[in-house]
Amino acid sequence: MELLECDSFVLQSFDTLTGLKFFLTADPDSAHLDGVLRDVYVLYSDYVLKNPFYESDMPIQCERFDERVQKLAAEYNRR
Repeated sequence: MELLECDSFVLQSFDTLTGLKFFLTADPDSAHLDGVLRDVYVLYSDYVLKNPFYESDMPIQCERFDERVQKLAAEYNRR
């Protein structure tokens, strides 16, 4: 499943080559969600996977990752 559209929301997914899945919910009239998910994956790769203390399947506790995702969301909402 890549896209689920309903009257009240859209659910977009992004599957990475390594099997990791990212999901995003948004308003039905939102566009370019696949690009946003790709950008989140880049941030995840840069800030989470490069953290030597991060172990897969553990909750993400990276302040810089959170800040960058919030900044990305704010930029997307301004469009």
